[in-house]
Amino acid sequence: MASSATFDRSSLVKADGRVRSDPEAVAFVHDQARAEPALRGLADLAVFGAEWGSSGLHFAGTWTASGVEVILKVGVSPAQRWWTEVIAREDPGLAPMLFGSGSQLGDIELGWTLTERLPGGLHPGWGGLEFGMLMAAGARFHQFARRHSAGPHSTTTVADVAAWIRSAIVRGAPGPAAALLENLDHDWTFVVDVCPPEICHGDLHMANVLSRTPAPQLSDVLLIDFEPSFMPWAFEAAYCQVLNSDPDRVGWHGLVRLMAERRAALGLPTITNEANLRRLEAITLAWYALRMWSILGPETDPSWRPPAVWRAATDSYVSQAI
Repeated sequence: MASSATFDRSSLVKADGRVRSDPEAVAFVHDQARAEPALRGLADLAVFGAEWGSSGLHFAGTWTASGVEVILKVGVSPAQRWWTEVIAREDPGLAPMLFGSGSQLGDIELGWTLTERLPGGLHPGWGGLEFGMLMAAGARFHQFARRHSAGPHSTTTVADVAAWIRSAIVRGAPGPAAALLENLDHDWTFVVDVCPPEICHGDLHMANVLSRTPAPQLSDVLLIDFEPSFMPWAFEAAYCQVLNSDPDRVGWHGLVRLMAERRAALGLPTITNEANLRRLEAITLAWYALRMWSILGPETDPSWRPPAVWRAATDSYVSQAI
């Protein structure tokens, strides 16, 4: 896979922060990884297309010291690398085993992590129980992050939510989205009052969690691709529910309530007032449905969700929040 091309960071990393994945760029990164002193124990390095972590390039290999199969992810943000390293030191059961990490490959500022390779993310083979496993992992991260309030993170604001709604309206979102925008300040005040912001995983979904055990065996699952954001914890659950609102799938309903239960089991602050919990659920699901509509618009990939089903789900979420 030797590369004759030469890159610097500006030519290797795109404007959105993602590493290029064309053959020349992949070959160059492969060569840089093979020359990295900290990765000399890595054998059989080969690129592969992961279904998760599209923010970086992924290579599979073997860590020769132990014979363990590993994943080299290249293009890891400083914040994601910081959380991965801290978790490896303080709560290694929360994420895959970390064998190494760095901020450079060769002379290029390019973050990377080397972790154990696990089979894959959660899926319907757990018969709906996978959602409880995911919410439990998210709650464990919330608990962990409380010890690291100064750790790097973004902040999700009311202005962000307004931008989601406006963009979704421009893209023809169904349901009374304009009314949701009119109510935003009032709804935001309610949400942050009953569900105060804290550092959350930031990208909690089925492909960002891995299991050591095959379905349908239950186990504590492991988180990857941390994108921590300071936001109401209900946002994590609402985001995951919107992504999985498939009438043919089992277990995806009521994830805000499920997250509240998993948090309560860890002794974390949660919501005991039933009316407040229902209202929080309705608002956050509507906001995240519109966020996804602002990204995807009406014409979704049918392998993910038929457009008619996606439109009906978005309409329902938005309407229930008014």
